[in-house]
Amino acid sequence: MPGGSLTKGLIREVWTLVVPVMVQGMVVTVVFFTDRLLIGQYSDTALASMQISGVLLWSLFSVFGAFTAGTMAVIGRAVGAKDQETARSTLNAVMLLAAGIGLVTMGACLMLQDWFAHVLAAGEDTVEAQRLAVLYMGIVFLGMPLNLVQIAGVTALQADGDTSTPMWISAIQGVLNLGVSWTLLWGLGPFPEMGIEGAAIGTLTSFAVGAAAILFILLTRDGTVKVVPLKGPSWSSLRPVIGLSIPAFGEKIAFHTAFVIFAAYVGHLGALEMSANQALIAIESLGFMVAHGFSVAASALVAQKLGAKCIDEANEVGWISAGLGAGVLGVVGLIFWFFPETLLGWFTDNPVLIEMGVPCLKLAAFVQPVMAICDAMAGSLRGAGDTRTPMLAAMIGPGIVRLFFCWFLAFELDMGLFGIWVGTSLDWLVRLVFLTIMFKRGRWQRISV
Repeated sequence: MPGGSLTKGLIREVWTLVVPVMVQGMVVTVVFFTDRLLIGQYSDTALASMQISGVLLWSLFSVFGAFTAGTMAVIGRAVGAKDQETARSTLNAVMLLAAGIGLVTMGACLMLQDWFAHVLAAGEDTVEAQRLAVLYMGIVFLGMPLNLVQIAGVTALQADGDTSTPMWISAIQGVLNLGVSWTLLWGLGPFPEMGIEGAAIGTLTSFAVGAAAILFILLTRDGTVKVVPLKGPSWSSLRPVIGLSIPAFGEKIAFHTAFVIFAAYVGHLGALEMSANQALIAIESLGFMVAHGFSVAASALVAQKLGAKCIDEANEVGWISAGLGAGVLGVVGLIFWFFPETLLGWFTDNPVLIEMGVPCLKLAAFVQPVMAICDAMAGSLRGAGDTRTPMLAAMIGPGIVRLFFCWFLAFELDMGLFGIWVGTSLDWLVRLVFLTIMFKRGRWQRISV
């Protein structure tokens, strides 16, 4: 990191943005964690089904939300340059784009859900898990337009430096999701026991509330970033968003294609491995969300600093975000290392699953700081408008390193689930080196949006 260039003011700016995002991530993680905990307590097969539906849904929402990379860069620079006209017209267009993408994707996914389930878990002992996954996806897919509209609105607020509002919306969503899921999963009070379908209705309810809340905020708030109903969308403003988002879309396709294949590897190991991996992912989601917080803060601040022509400060923001993120996730890693049995025991009392998961979680402990640095570097580059470098990182890391080593270690060397987690760790290390080198070279500083 550049010696003597880290100022207290910039550190405060990073923390001001990152703390609400971290809290929001914690809320999402707690909801995700508790949701899986409830499903796991309901039945091991229901938990195993989330290895199919959970992985697929996360991948689809992430891939089709790739336009947020361009949204952050364009609106963030407009905020830094105090260009209200561009910020508002771009936001109007992006919200319509999100709704359109969501509707088309929803229709396609509803037609393909049976095929998805079969591809991700083709073993004979996973037939029931496949059936439950299809039931869950058939309900949650209905919320795809709602979720993408919310993602677009949240990104716009973050680009404006408002990370607190999304935090509060996520908290409300989380309470509703858990309340509805818990009630309908077991059929509490006058409600029927709906099992996995009840959990899906809880998720769909949270999507509807989140989209409604974000639209209300964007319609009624003051400031640079605001939806103006009578103002038509500026398709000329949307052009740079789409241009920057195409490589981001390629990045998401590469990463999530690899992740779905990775999930299929786990599915072909068997139902026990699927259950153990789902519990591990739920636990590690704590690290994912914290790392995401530093990525968002870096992306928003780098875009704003470049919009204000403060290139040196933009550079410092990237290094600050990486350093702070590594420190925070280092603490998370210590929790994983010292309390793996306790964490896994929250999901299952099956000693075989716990024994299978402990070495994977201890390995994940070392990877947490690496994840933070990768996400901060990638977020900084995206905020600057360099969406091609993260795309290349996704192609090299998840697309080549992860897929090869997960397959080779898990199946050729018969290392099973632990081999899968070793392969993913190697992927993170490769991306760490690549993204850090590319950020240090500084070519992103000369990009025009």
